[in-house]
Amino acid sequence: MHPIAKLIREPVVIFAGDGRITDMNRPARTRFGDGADSWRHLFADLEGLQNLLERASGSADPVLGALRLAGAVPSEPDAKVEALALRQEGEIGYVVKLRDVTGDQFPALTAQVRELNAEINVRRRVQAELEESLAHNKVLYRELQHRVKNHLQMILALVSTAGRESDDPGRKQFVKMLQSKLSALFDAQRLMYSEDSAHGLRVDQMLTALAETVQSLAGVRIAIEVRAEPVIAPNDLAFPLALIANELLTNAVKYAAGPGASVSLDFVRTGREAVLTVRDNGPGFAPAASGPTSSGLGLVRGLCRQIGGHLVIKSDGGAVAVVSFPLSEASHGLS
Repeated sequence: MHPIAKLIREPVVIFAGDGRITDMNRPARTRFGDGADSWRHLFADLEGLQNLLERASGSADPVLGALRLAGAVPSEPDAKVEALALRQEGEIGYVVKLRDVTGDQFPALTAQVRELNAEINVRRRVQAELEESLAHNKVLYRELQHRVKNHLQMILALVSTAGRESDDPGRKQFVKMLQSKLSALFDAQRLMYSEDSAHGLRVDQMLTALAETVQSLAGVRIAIEVRAEPVIAPNDLAFPLALIANELLTNAVKYAAGPGASVSLDFVRTGREAVLTVRDNGPGFAPAASGPTSSGLGLVRGLCRQIGGHLVIKSDGGAVAVVSFPLSEASHGLS
């Protein structure tokens, strides 16, 4: 062996082209023993060794690799290897220098890397379990909302049937009022749990759907114009806002009924506050403080308190109802 190889602390082995060991330095003899006579006694990954030597044959410089040593347990990392091709008198041989974990100069760093790898594997497993659980919960959530939707549809059908079967005008009016409220909840529920509403509800879509429902239930030919900004609001705002808009639209349609009747609904956002305005061109009205005629507006006032807003009613070429309420930081407009 060349004298320089004797100065190298890592195991160095010289192979002939057929795999025979022709020489090795002292660290290599200590590591592998004097009985090792071919690369089969040193390496368990012979295919990887062949690939490494082929790469070395095409280079004048050492090439790097990692090989599994013979007798190594699966938990041990592969040994770091450098291979250099030797060409003498038309024959080719190889010098292989290796430094496995037993000769690692940085054992503390190696241990930390192992710990980090183990932690990464644990986190990946936990993440996979969480993702699987989340997907399962989403399926259950969708199934629940589907059942809620079916139940609301069934209740609506029962209420409509009760209205058609009754001859009492007062009962028919009550059924119609109840049907309007349930329809408002149904529209909000349908939009709230659609595929694209994971982060909130499109208020403009909900108000448009409500206006169409109120118009169809009114039984009169009246146009409702909706002008609403495309604001995404939290889902917990949907039901109270739907009931508020339904009550105000129903009142506006009732008082504006007649030739040339018109109703408008506006929804705008100013900073962290939203304003809902429902206007008709009827005679205007001053709601009573109590009694049956004020039950709908009493509901509106209660819902306004629930969402931290307030209601103002005035006459200005017809009845004008203005509801202003705060929007949370989760609310945002579409760009």
